[in-house]
Amino acid sequence: MLKKQLFVLFGAFMVLEASTVNFHNRCNFAVNVVRTANGQNPVSECNLGSGASCSKNYDSNGMNFKNGMNGLTLAEFSFNSWNGMDFYDLSVIVGYDVPMQIIPGTGGPMVTCTSQKCPDAYLFPSDDTKTHGTPTGGTFTVNFCP
Repeated sequence: MLKKQLFVLFGAFMVLEASTVNFHNRCNFAVNVVRTANGQNPVSECNLGSGASCSKNYDSNGMNFKNGMNGLTLAEFSFNSWNGMDFYDLSVIVGYDVPMQIIPGTGGPMVTCTSQKCPDAYLFPSDDTKTHGTPTGGTFTVNFCP
């Protein structure tokens, strides 16, 4: 019985540790925010007209966001990951199609990518200095066309 109560308590704590992502479209065209994750079909999170925004909460590990099903520039996240941390980065490994920016609300550097040769983004798979971490449960802002 105690194990079940601890599990319920732990599960409730995990829900409280969800991180929020605010998506903002600053482009002069519509953006379809698509979420991709390992082992799951891509999901359209929100369709944003120019100047529009939406917010979503996440508490699971490993997902990417891009513009449209064929988007190339990726905002990559690992929520509620190792040691109570959220990890984030931008990637242009598979290509570049739209400028993006991630601003963490709980510390960590802002990362911005406005071209294919982006010093803040992963340029090749082992470019591991581009991953940043911040405590789980905070708010991130993802700007399209910052």
